[in-house]
Amino acid sequence: MHLRCAFSLICLAAALTATPGVRAQDLEDLPAEEPERATDDSTADYLAALALQRKGRFRSAQRAFWKVLKKYPDSVHRQDMLLRSGWDDTENHFAGVEVLHESGPPSRRIDVAVMGDGFTVASKDQKLERKWADLCVDVLFSEPSFDEYRGYFNYYFVRLVSEDEKVDPKLTEAAKAKIDEKNKRRAKKKKYDYETALDCKAMGPQGQVMADRRKVFHWLGVGERDRPGCGDDGLVIAFARFGKLGMGGGGVANVGRPDKSVTVHEFGHSFVGLLDEYTNNPGVPRWAVRAPNATSDRNDIPWQHFLDAKVKGVEVIEGGATFVKGVWRPAKTCAMNSAGATGFCPVCREAAVLAVYRYVSPIDTSSPPTTTELKVLEGDAAVLAVTPMRPKNHALDVTWTVEPVAADADGPESGAGGATGEGSPGIGPGGAPIPRRRFRGVRGRQDRSALDAPPAGELSKLGRKAKTKKGEPLRHEFPVGKLPPGRYRVTVTVKDPTKWVLRDDRHLLEERETWWVTVAPQS
Repeated sequence: MHLRCAFSLICLAAALTATPGVRAQDLEDLPAEEPERATDDSTADYLAALALQRKGRFRSAQRAFWKVLKKYPDSVHRQDMLLRSGWDDTENHFAGVEVLHESGPPSRRIDVAVMGDGFTVASKDQKLERKWADLCVDVLFSEPSFDEYRGYFNYYFVRLVSEDEKVDPKLTEAAKAKIDEKNKRRAKKKKYDYETALDCKAMGPQGQVMADRRKVFHWLGVGERDRPGCGDDGLVIAFARFGKLGMGGGGVANVGRPDKSVTVHEFGHSFVGLLDEYTNNPGVPRWAVRAPNATSDRNDIPWQHFLDAKVKGVEVIEGGATFVKGVWRPAKTCAMNSAGATGFCPVCREAAVLAVYRYVSPIDTSSPPTTTELKVLEGDAAVLAVTPMRPKNHALDVTWTVEPVAADADGPESGAGGATGEGSPGIGPGGAPIPRRRFRGVRGRQDRSALDAPPAGELSKLGRKAKTKKGEPLRHEFPVGKLPPGRYRVTVTVKDPTKWVLRDDRHLLEERETWWVTVAPQS
C-alpha cells in the first residue's frame, strides 16, 4: 500500500471513531471517494440518511439528505447527497443499486443494468418500479437462449426516482406553442415536458418510447460507483412507466411495461444486433441492409447454412427491417416480428448465443498461470485446472492435448506458446488482467484465427472431473505428474456443443489455454 494512502486511511478511521454515532466499520458504507476527504462533521448524519435509503425508506431518506445538505452545505458528501436526493435541481435522483440476478464476478459475466423512468419517491411507486425491474429479467428468461445462458449474466437494478410520472408526448413546435399560449389563461398549467430521471419521450412513428441516452449513461456511471461492475458492459434496459412499445440499439433497450415480447425484442436490437422482422414501410430501403436476420441481397442470405441444413421454420421471406419490399427475413414468427411471439426464431437464437460468447469465454477460470513454465517431479500430485462455464441444461466439452517439445525450445517466457485463445474476460491468458469497460464484447473484436487449426499434440485420457463439494462449480483437472519425464505443451480446449449454433466461423464457442510443463524424474 502506498504510504500516503495508508496514512489517509489511518486518519480516516480515527476521525470516524471520534465522530459521535459513527463506527469505524461504517466506512464500508461510504461511496468511492478520495480517502483523505471521505469524512467530516456531516458524516454521521450522512450515514444515517444513507441507511434509510438502503432500508427502502426512500421519502424519509430524501428528506434526511436535504436536512444534511442544509446543515452542512460544504459537506464532503455533498455531491453524493445531491445525486441521492435531487435537492439542487429537480427531485430526480438515484436510490442505490440492487441485485436482480448475479451469477459471478462482473469482470467475467455480461452485466446488464435495469432502470425505470417515471416512478416517484412514493412507496407504492418504488415497489412498482422494483416489480417491473424483476419483470424485465423474467421476460428475458422466457426466451430459451437467455434462459439457458442465465449463468453468463448479471442483472442489476439501478433504482431511480423521478419528480414526474409521464412520458413527454410527441408534439410539433406549433402544438407546444399552442399549449403555451393557452397556459397563460389557465390557473392549472398543462405540462408536456415532464421532469423524469431518464427524460423518456414518445419518439417513434407509433409513439415508441425512448430515453435520453446521455441520462441513461449518467445514471449508469452513478450506479457503477455505488456497485462496481454493474456498468461494465454498457448494457441497459430502460423502462418507462407510461411508455408504449419500445426502441433499441447501441446497448440500450427502451421499453414501456416490460412484459410479453417487447423486452426480448428490444434486447435483441441492443444486445444481439438484430433487425426488425415486421413490415410497415411500403417503400424499399435506399441503403444496403444486412444483419443476421435480414438482408437486402436476395443472392447472399446470411442464414444460408440453416437452409442447407433444412431447419424447420427457416425460409427466405420478403419483407423485413420494417420494409415490405426489398428486404428478406428468415421466419414467419419471431420475437423480432410484431406477431406477439415471445421467443426467437432459429436464426435469431443462433445470433443470441454467439452474442453471449462475444462477451463471455467458455473458460471461467484456470490455474496455474500459463505465463510461467510449470516444473514438477514425476508422480507429483500437481494438476492443471480449468472451470468451464455452465449453461442451465447442458455441459461444455473439455478435452486435453499433450505435445512433447524439445528441451531447448522457446517457452512461455519468450512469448512462444501460451494460450491460443483469449482466455476468460477479466482474467486473460495465464491470469493477465483485461481492462474493464468491455463495451460490445472484447472476444468478438479479437483475432481468433489461431483457433482455425486444432491444438498441437495428441488427445490425452488423463483429464478428469475434479471432486467438488455440493454447490461448487464443476472443475476439470489434468494430473501433470502422471506424464513421463520430459517437456510438454498441455492444451485444454473448452467448447460449447449447443445445437442452436450451426456456424461459428470465429470460434466464439471455443477457448483454449496452454501450459508449458517440465516433468523431472524422481532422483
